[in-house]
Order: sequence, then structure tokens, then C-alpha cells
Amino acid sequence: MRSRECKVAAHDDDRLDTPRTSTKRRLIALAALFLIAWLVLYPDPRPLFSSVSRMFYPPIDPAAVTELAATLPDDAAAIEIFSQEYVPYRTAWELYGLPWYYPTVGEVVAKKGGDCQAEALLSASILEAKGMPYTLRYSFEHVWVDYPGKGVTAMEDPAVAFVSDEGQGWLAGLPKRFPVRDIVANRIGYHWDPMPWARKLILLLGAVAALLASERPWRLEFVTNGRKKWDTWRGSGPTRPGEDAAHGTTVEATKALWHLHTQ
Repeated sequence: MRSRECKVAAHDDDRLDTPRTSTKRRLIALAALFLIAWLVLYPDPRPLFSSVSRMFYPPIDPAAVTELAATLPDDAAAIEIFSQEYVPYRTAWELYGLPWYYPTVGEVVAKKGGDCQAEALLSASILEAKGMPYTLRYSFEHVWVDYPGKGVTAMEDPAVAFVSDEGQGWLAGLPKRFPVRDIVANRIGYHWDPMPWARKLILLLGAVAALLASERPWRLEFVTNGRKKWDTWRGSGPTRPGEDAAHGTTVEATKALWHLHTQ
């Protein structure tokens, strides 16, 4: 029975690292990092696809909150306070094991918790059930329901909204204010801080591995029955002994982009 072993080794021979192969290597490393992040954050991609769809088409569902709406006064401020109490803040990591998820109204009612999206969705559905006017607004750090007479705060300010939905479609545009520091701090606190440490570790190790792979050529050796069968340098594709490698140099001169060892 044959035993096989694979070894990876870095190499510092600059003759193997042309601008073309260097760019190709970085693109491959970037693609690998993206794939690692995707598998770590969304091993099942369906929640991400459904969340993106719901972001553009908010699943406001007045039928799901009919009983709740019947117990509340026709007062938008009172409805907002009720939603805040009914939906205590919990991140998507806590509730769904995901960095970001846009729930349905039914999920919000069942979980009785969520983020600003969940709270805004519940408020909008109750207002819709009562036939009261409202505007669903999005900024880069917050989602909220606006209504006639609502006050303006630092986070709930139409000047920072880039999307508004009054139930008749989206009106997209650049916000008048763009608080970069607040946005970055909010995103880190929501997506990164509550992330399980094991997933953080995998992401960090993947990023380090991709960075190292993008900056240094590496060699892949295959060993069969304790004997090296062939090895390849990460460069511009396989070249056999005696053939010209990158820049017209021979395989022997470039330490073999592709070298076969016979048994």
C-alpha cells in the first residue's frame, strides 16, 4: 500500500516572484480569505440571502401583530415604547448564531428579543395594523421607525439615513451626516465583540495564513512511500525540466517550477 504525504514550504527566491505571479498569488490569497470568512460566518448561506432580500423588501406583517395592536392605543410614541420593552436588545449572534440576520415579524414575536431591526419591524407592523403613518429609516449604524411628531436624536436623525421606506418603495441617497467613528464602533460592537472566540480564532488564523501566502512563494511537495514524487513552486504554472520558465530561464536556474522525480 502506498503512503502519501504533502508538505508545504516557503521560499525566498525572488526569481520566482514576478509581478504577474505576485498579483496572481495575492488575488488567490484574497479569494481564499473570503471563502474562509464565508464558511465561518455563514456555513449555511440561506439566512444571508433571505436577510438581504428582507432588507430591500422589509417583511412588515400587520397580520402577525393583530392581537398586540388591539391592546395598544393609537399613539405612535406609546407603540414605540411598547416595542422597545417587548424586544430587549440581543444581537444576532445570541439569537441566531449569525453575525447579521434580518428576522420576520413572526420570529421577533416568538423570540421576544432582537436588535434595532427587530424593534423597528415590530413597531412598523403595529402601526401598519392600525393604519397609522410611519417611515422606516436606515442609517449605516441603525434602523428605526419615524413618525409625525417624533423627536430627533444622534442616532435617529433623518440626516444620517441613506434609505427611507414609507411603504411605497425605497428612496436612496447619501446622508447629510456621516459619523464614521460612531459607525465603526457600532459595527465592531455588534458583529465582532459578541462573536464566539473559536470563530474569531479561525478568522484571525485564516487572515494570517492568507497574508503570508500572498507575500512569499511556497513549494508543494508530494511524497509517495517515503520518496519525493514531485514538487512545484508557486509561480506561473508548471514547467518541465529543460523547458523555459518565467523570463526565459531554465527550470534548473529557477529551482524548478515543476520537477518530476521518477521512482
